[in-house]
Amino acid sequence: MIMRKAFLGLLVGVLFTSLGVQAQDALQKALHQKQWVDSVYQQLSLEERIGQLFMVAAYSGGKNYNEEQIKKLVAANQVGGLIFMQGTPEAQAEQNNAYQTMSKVPLLIGMDAEWGLGMRLTGVKDMPKQMMVGATEDTSLAYRLGAAIAYQCKRMGVHINFGPVVDVNNNPRNPIINARAYGEDKYKVASMGIAYMRGLQDYGIMACAKHFPGHGDTETDSHKDLPTIKKSITQLEALELYPFRQLIGAGVQSMMVAHLDVPALETEPHIPTTLSKNTISTLLKERMGFNGLVFTDALNMQGVAKYFEPGDVDLRAFLAGNDVLLFSQNVPVAISKIKAAIAEGKVSEEELERRVRKILTAKYRAGLYSWQPVVAENATADLNRYTDALEYQIAISSVTLLRDMGGMRTRIARKEEKVGYVGINANSATTLYKQLKLELGTVAEAYLPKGGSDAKAMQVINRSDIVVVAVHNMSFYPTKGNDYGLDTRQMNFLKQIQKDKKVVLVLLGNPYLLQHFCDFENILVTYEDNKSTEEVAATTLLKITSPKGALPVSPCNTLRAGTQIKIITPSAEDVKKKLDRAGNLQDKTLFVDEAGVVNSAALDELSMFLQRSVADGAFPGCQVFAAKDGKILFNRAYGYQDVYKKRRVETSTVYDVASLTKVLSTTLAVMRLYEQKRLDLNKRLVDYLPWVKGTDKANLRIKNLLLHQAGLKSWIPFYKETLDSLGDLRADLYRPIGDNTFGILVAENLYLRSDYADSIWNIILTTPLENQGKYVYSDLDFYFLAKIVEKLTNQPLDVYMEQNFYKPMGLTTMTYRPLKKIKKENIAPTENDIVFRRQTVHGFVHDPGAAMFGGVAGHAGLFATAEDVGIVFQMLLNGGVYNGVRFFQKSTIDYFSAYNSTLSRRGLGFDKPKAERNDAGPTGDRVSGYAYGHQGFTGTCAWADPATGVVFVFLSNRVNPSATNWKINQKSVRTKAQDYIYESLGIPINRDRPMVKRQQLK
Repeated sequence: MIMRKAFLGLLVGVLFTSLGVQAQDALQKALHQKQWVDSVYQQLSLEERIGQLFMVAAYSGGKNYNEEQIKKLVAANQVGGLIFMQGTPEAQAEQNNAYQTMSKVPLLIGMDAEWGLGMRLTGVKDMPKQMMVGATEDTSLAYRLGAAIAYQCKRMGVHINFGPVVDVNNNPRNPIINARAYGEDKYKVASMGIAYMRGLQDYGIMACAKHFPGHGDTETDSHKDLPTIKKSITQLEALELYPFRQLIGAGVQSMMVAHLDVPALETEPHIPTTLSKNTISTLLKERMGFNGLVFTDALNMQGVAKYFEPGDVDLRAFLAGNDVLLFSQNVPVAISKIKAAIAEGKVSEEELERRVRKILTAKYRAGLYSWQPVVAENATADLNRYTDALEYQIAISSVTLLRDMGGMRTRIARKEEKVGYVGINANSATTLYKQLKLELGTVAEAYLPKGGSDAKAMQVINRSDIVVVAVHNMSFYPTKGNDYGLDTRQMNFLKQIQKDKKVVLVLLGNPYLLQHFCDFENILVTYEDNKSTEEVAATTLLKITSPKGALPVSPCNTLRAGTQIKIITPSAEDVKKKLDRAGNLQDKTLFVDEAGVVNSAALDELSMFLQRSVADGAFPGCQVFAAKDGKILFNRAYGYQDVYKKRRVETSTVYDVASLTKVLSTTLAVMRLYEQKRLDLNKRLVDYLPWVKGTDKANLRIKNLLLHQAGLKSWIPFYKETLDSLGDLRADLYRPIGDNTFGILVAENLYLRSDYADSIWNIILTTPLENQGKYVYSDLDFYFLAKIVEKLTNQPLDVYMEQNFYKPMGLTTMTYRPLKKIKKENIAPTENDIVFRRQTVHGFVHDPGAAMFGGVAGHAGLFATAEDVGIVFQMLLNGGVYNGVRFFQKSTIDYFSAYNSTLSRRGLGFDKPKAERNDAGPTGDRVSGYAYGHQGFTGTCAWADPATGVVFVFLSNRVNPSATNWKINQKSVRTKAQDYIYESLGIPINRDRPMVKRQQLK
């Protein structure tokens, strides 16, 4: 036996060493997981194993506060988990720590946080609800919502979010799902649900699809009674089950079963789906192939509790196939019932073991094998950190214009008529009213609160040319008469005015209210009522922003799901006038005739295109700079610095240029050292950096680093090594105040340990080459190139570049670490970093790796205006001369900017156009094969074209507020903008763009 174990151990060892690093890591984790689950399971008694099945409600505040009761259940019954309900974040953190400390097995913590932890905790702002997200028809926003909620859960030690709701709400009278659903289209519900799920699970929080098999077509609240769904299995398969099948296929980790009477699934009377073996074991697990955790809906809800006694309902739920029993009314009785069933042979211990091991595995994957206490300090502030930005982005993407029969938006925007405002269900000046008054100057106002008189409201209507009637503070769910919280007088007032052609109805809440008001000729819906939605309603009415949302449900036969008004693009002349009024056309943008412009209409079209791109959310704002033969023909700014729209972008606004750093800094330095014969591109890395000796990096050729074909890994997320098992910053590596030990400033009030740069280099050196003989774009190439520059010049990269290039060129904004010389308000912020730095990155480099080097790196870290970037490229186009100073010989520029590889389109350090047109490449279709430049992750690019004499620069912060926004690529904004510039110069489409190779210099 001993020899057999030894042989198996040897075999495992041989197999382990034969695997790659990633496979070894996966195997190690799998072995550790099994060992932990085995160890915990073996330590539990039968009663304690049964206890693991239960997740009970813990109230850290409110009228149901139950701390002592929970302590008893944890200590005496070893319940497996808690679902936290009411209270403050700080109180929940303290209770979480107390319960986890006293529990024999770490507790699995869940919360109902469909629209964030504000759904349950006092002091935490709500995030947008599902119907509003559904109106955006933008899965990237659903993903970002899931990711933001995952951050909140991580912050509070929560492992499961009971969301997304993927019920298809196809019954307007549904009293409990309603606006919690994404809408009535099963395909959109599924796609939105999958995106939200991935946002949670990508960041380590278990998602839970609910309410299986579908709670959307009911008129009964299962909290109060058992709803019946009289549909055939064919009908269920065609609609209700569709989103659940899609989420199973996408990898959802858990499922919640609803309390529903579905005769097609369970013929026994009063047996809800929660207790139905046919529903859970047969349909969900066997036929649909779901093998994740199955949760009951709350077992204290009347949809199930009305028909079964405590304890009996738990046993039935277990027998039906549920893994976790939620909200048990009597845990001790339920444990005794299940234990008795095992003794009687109704339940096998093997089945109990299988379920308990599933739960323990979920605990391991949640990081509970190494539990860390929750920090109570600043919990509320941390949970509210990202809500405002996300709320605004979803508000501007969901606002829906359903009707505009009188062209009301155009008339309001002209500011030539008397505009009035009536606030239904409001008592005083609202944000919407204040915004309208700010833009229009004078707006007559009236309010109609509950129980109020409508006399003044009628006066405003009679005396105004246009009246915005806004319905505020609506109920989330339908109330008596489906009036969503409005009283009889308010409802009658709306019915009285709904055929008045001068009225614009703005519904700041549930669109199902429109079932009573289908005759309004002008309707705008925002789905919720908060500061962001009211601001967006105002800017939409004023035509500052465009409505983008689509109705996700059908309140009327004349207002069906999918309804939206497509906005007709304004004329170039209108846009130009608007820009002139806004002060965005800069005087220094030239006498265009001197720059060779032959088609000025193309520049007007470019302005329109960029305005639309801002309104469509491709980026908050941008700068575009272009020059022809040394004369500036275009230098304009559009939009705002961030999604809050507090400050407009000017041509003086400074942007994080991201990977443009490679060509604006490192490549220029390499070119200078090459020209000085201090750097031989054919030599090896070890020839310049002796400390790489003995690694697989030693023999990498310098030229191959410039071409991204040295074999280095495409990307390494160094920051992940500085996070703990719960995804929080490691306390041993970070401090809010810097000192000699913690000296690397990675973001505002966040300092990394000074010696951690050595750890990053160790990771790079020990990460095996994996792309030898291939072209793979990698920032790591430029990590090494920057070190070579610093070694040969004996200066930090930023100091060398400032002294040798930026200062002699007269560049006032091009710099690393911009806050040392530029005011913060003049810098465009980048991402709301919810994973690493936990703040909006503003004035610090967006790239995490560059940030961990203190903001100075070879691949990223540089900030500049578009004009300063344009000056560098003009210097290159001038053959290396600018301001009377020669920086390079023309031959050096020609060599580095030519196609230099048989593996890719790359030059040395520079990117190049692809040979084919319409190839989704990095440049427009009119650019010549002689052009060279680069793009940047934050939404930037710069190109010089010797064949045409054109310099083109585009800067934006498309990553604000989230790097998941790729609309800039989806809409080809940069390349189309470049084409407009070329079109204005009369340069035709380049139908033959060969891979031009100039004579290679030795």
